[in-house]
Amino acid sequence: MMPTSTGSALAEIALRLRLSDEEIRQRLWQIQHHILTQSAHVRVPEFTAIHTHDLECLFRAYDERFFGGLCRRALDGRKLSFRLSRRMTNTGGKTTCILSRAGEIRYEIAVAIGMLFETCCNTDRRVTVCGLECENRIEMLQRIFEHEMLHLTEMLCWGKSDCAALRFQEMASRIFLHRAHTHAMITRRERAAELGIHIGSRVMFTFQGRELTGRVNRITNRATVLVEDANGRQYSDGLRYSVYYVPLRSVKPTI
Repeated sequence: MMPTSTGSALAEIALRLRLSDEEIRQRLWQIQHHILTQSAHVRVPEFTAIHTHDLECLFRAYDERFFGGLCRRALDGRKLSFRLSRRMTNTGGKTTCILSRAGEIRYEIAVAIGMLFETCCNTDRRVTVCGLECENRIEMLQRIFEHEMLHLTEMLCWGKSDCAALRFQEMASRIFLHRAHTHAMITRRERAAELGIHIGSRVMFTFQGRELTGRVNRITNRATVLVEDANGRQYSDGLRYSVYYVPLRSVKPTI
């Protein structure tokens, strides 16, 4: 996919923009203040609710303050949608270029709200996003969104994006002061480990008034627990199990 003339202008900004560290921090603070004062949900730094409208608001704020509105113009009529994902458990966000059967291109930015809401910055555990330590949830959201904005920018300008590549990392450092392209947020598996629950752990839980005991087979948004059942599906160990998907807070390790 060849970039449009607007895409070429966006590429020029992405490759050439140079601001002082103080000016970058000032623009980031302005974006944070804008969200906190304009959003119907994100009203405090440790917000507990968010809407896709907030992601759209972030996009417009970052686009205007750092890219002169060229990201929106480089879309050139193509749709950009936003999604809040509870199923993403190992990454803070994801930007996707989607090609329809009719040949139409659209883009999507998704943010992992499960990780976002379950990560607490006020603990002994150091929480970093893009190599920067975060003091609250809105800072985590901003760092995640900045990372995804660069993915979108690369897709619009060069057709593909790779955050492990030199170009991406140089832009991330120069435009947003990022120090890494990875995150150290608290994952569901880490949260489960704090509760003494690991893959292979023997646990108990209540289902329809019955207390059941089984073994944890997987940890995502919930614990996947295998309970021995003569009528269940046969597994590689030769035993039969029924599968239960149990919220982590409802699972207790057995002694």
